[in-house]
This record gives sequence, C-alpha cells and structure tokens, in this order.
Amino acid sequence: MRDQATWRAPGGSLRIPYLLTLIVAALLIVSSVAGLLFGQRGLYQPEPRMLAAFMSQDVISLIVGLPLLLGSLWLARRGSARGLLLWLGTLFYVAYGYAYYVFAAPFGVLFFVYVALVALSLYSTVWALLTLRAEDVRSHFRAATPVRAVASYLLGIALIFSLMWTTAIVVTLASGAEIDPVLRLVASLDFIAPLPSMLIGGLLLWRRHAWGYVVGGMMLVKATFYGLTLAGTALALPLWGAATDPLLPVYFVLGLGGLAASIAFFRHIGNDSIAASDEATVDID
Repeated sequence: MRDQATWRAPGGSLRIPYLLTLIVAALLIVSSVAGLLFGQRGLYQPEPRMLAAFMSQDVISLIVGLPLLLGSLWLARRGSARGLLLWLGTLFYVAYGYAYYVFAAPFGVLFFVYVALVALSLYSTVWALLTLRAEDVRSHFRAATPVRAVASYLLGIALIFSLMWTTAIVVTLASGAEIDPVLRLVASLDFIAPLPSMLIGGLLLWRRHAWGYVVGGMMLVKATFYGLTLAGTALALPLWGAATDPLLPVYFVLGLGGLAASIAFFRHIGNDSIAASDEATVDID
C-alpha cells in the first residue's frame, strides 16, 4: 500500500523502517513467548528482582507492546500523524526495554535476538526521524492541545527520576558500599536515553517547537510503558519471595499519568486523514 504521509520529506522513503518493524514484531513474539515458557527454567537468573522484571516485560511486550507496534505501523503507513508518533514511541520503548536483556539477562541462545531488537528498533526510529518533517507533524495538532500540561508531566518525570537516581548513587558513594547492580543498570540506561529525551521533549513542547510535538509524543508512549513495566515488576516481586517495591505508588503515578497525558495529547490531533482503500497499491514508498 502506498504511503500517503503528508509529514514525510519529499523523496524520503520509510520502506526499510517499515520492514524492520515487522522483523522487530516477530522477534518480540519469539523473545516474549520464550521468556514466559522458559524464564523460570534457566533462561533468566533466579534473583527475584531480575526475574520479576523480565517476566513482567515479556507479558507487557506481548499483550500491549506488540499490538500497539503493529497497529501504529499500519496507521503510520496510511499517513496518520497519530500512528507515526505511537509507532516511534513504541520503537523507542522496545529499544530501551530490551537493552536490559542485552546487558543483564544470562548469556544464551537469545542473545542475538535481544541485540537485534535493540538495534533494529533504534535504527528504525532514527531513520524515520531523519525522514519526517516536524513542522508538518505539528500542523496536525489543534490549537487547544494542552501542550503546557503535557510538557510539565514530561519535565516532572525527568526531574523526579534524575533526582531519585542521583540521590541513590551519591548515598552509595558516600557510604563506600558497592553499588547495587540493578540500580547501576537502570540508572545508567535512564541517564543515557529516556530522561534526557523527556527533558528535551518537554522543554521544546513547552515552547511549542515543532520537534517538541514529535519528541514529546514519543516520550509519552515511553513514559506510559515505563510506568506499566515498573509497576508490573513491583507487583510480581512477592511471587518469587521478595517484598513489594515501596516505590510502587510512584510507578503507578508514572504509568497512569503517562496514559492520561497521552490521551489528552493524541486526542487533539486533527485532520489525521487515512488514505482511501481504493487508492491502495502494493507500494509502501
């Protein structure tokens, strides 16, 4: 089917990111199903926090991430700005989420699957960002879009988690103790990608900059998934004999806040036309 996007730069092709996304979807199925079937049989380490984190990620990827990835891809191919932002945000979530598997899951037969999930999602996101025209994406939003409220949410999450991880690291350094490996991994990945992206997206969106709508929309999807995954992990901990994470309320606020902000943001996309079915061809350029 022909790509009817008005936000794509002239001459730019999204054929490769579209095809790579289908590969990502197939790999998500392989990874999630394998994790749910064999995670407690040696695929994942038995340490309760890591086992709960991986198993929760597998469930969310399979029942939420996969349908959203394929559904948003279908919409993006038909020229939907809403589909575009949901697609990019879900790809970012996959790239971030499966980086944990690359660096923390036991080395095994799925290592290359994890690497491929991160790499293909990351390069598809970058390719698409280089192809789109941010001004055209912004033009789809109505004037009543609550950009300041959404920007405040993104900035608040970025600052809260930056302060939380920084405090934990400083306290550990001051005590002279060894840093918890889970804290080190989570804080490292957060500081590298999502927290700066939320901060930048929030600041640009506050100023109604065109790229703020793109990055802000992507980060709303990421923040929602982040909250859901952390909450799922915290709730699953008692299943493996560990205490519930005391930060569970924070994770719920993050996830539900991201969902509410996403609904408020995406519902204000107007003129989000979908190409008529009789215009379809086998081309996706």
